[in-house]
Amino acid sequence: MTTLIALYSFAFKNQVFGGADSPYQILSVDGLEAVPMIRNQDDNRGYADGMFTGRDFLGGRTIGIIFNTFGAGATSAQTNLNTIQSVLLPQTSGTTPLYFKLPAQPTSEQYINARVRGFRTTIDPNYTYGYITSQVEFFCPDPRYYDNLTQTATMTYSAPLGRVYNRTYNLSYGGGSGTLSTTISNIGWTDTYPTITIYGPIVNPIVGNSTQNATLPFTANLSASDVLTIDLYNKLITLNGNAARNLLTSGTSNWFSAQPGNNIFTLFGSGTLAGTTRAVVTWQSAYI
Repeated sequence: MTTLIALYSFAFKNQVFGGADSPYQILSVDGLEAVPMIRNQDDNRGYADGMFTGRDFLGGRTIGIIFNTFGAGATSAQTNLNTIQSVLLPQTSGTTPLYFKLPAQPTSEQYINARVRGFRTTIDPNYTYGYITSQVEFFCPDPRYYDNLTQTATMTYSAPLGRVYNRTYNLSYGGGSGTLSTTISNIGWTDTYPTITIYGPIVNPIVGNSTQNATLPFTANLSASDVLTIDLYNKLITLNGNAARNLLTSGTSNWFSAQPGNNIFTLFGSGTLAGTTRAVVTWQSAYI
């Protein structure tokens, strides 16, 4: 990715636009610092006035950026316009991070996952004289924007404390068990959805957020070489890279997030091995 330096600058596919001394000067940004579209579940009251109120959910976010393109040095404004046009192209699927740097935000750099949905340029007398006005439209299916800083917390089983005895015969006690916890801090003002990666060995692991009183239990016997990954945002579960949604224990699963503030994430299971069994949580603070 491109590291932004100037305030009021954006970057998309390694092309920076905006900020001091840039040939692309931003005039306005609409839709970034705004409540996204709301999807509501309201319904008519039939043969009566009014509505039944349902639940409200956030929809996608549309961001419009109007900017001017100028010449720089020996490069004409039209050439600079061609350069940014070649970057701001629609894409068939997926999204690309749109990075930005604004002074009002709590961190120096943030991003939102977006795709280009429109680009238009005004051809007028100013265009001829190297003062070109354009507008690009981004659509963001996930309306949240995130700190460009991935945080990590690890829950690790360690060897129990106690006396050491010089036993020489073979003993097997079936591994350890217990509940581990760690604090996940989301400094944003909306829920974020971490990814949890569990490394075996562990039998029937249970991960949860005790702050939300929600858990995801699994019926699985993971060996030391197994890796179970839980994507809380997309509700995807993989075992060693393969789809493994069937490992969720039916009827008792409650998906969770990391709400603004501190969250206590937990891991429980049996058959664990000190120093090997662990769960790694990765997340980014989120905003609306």
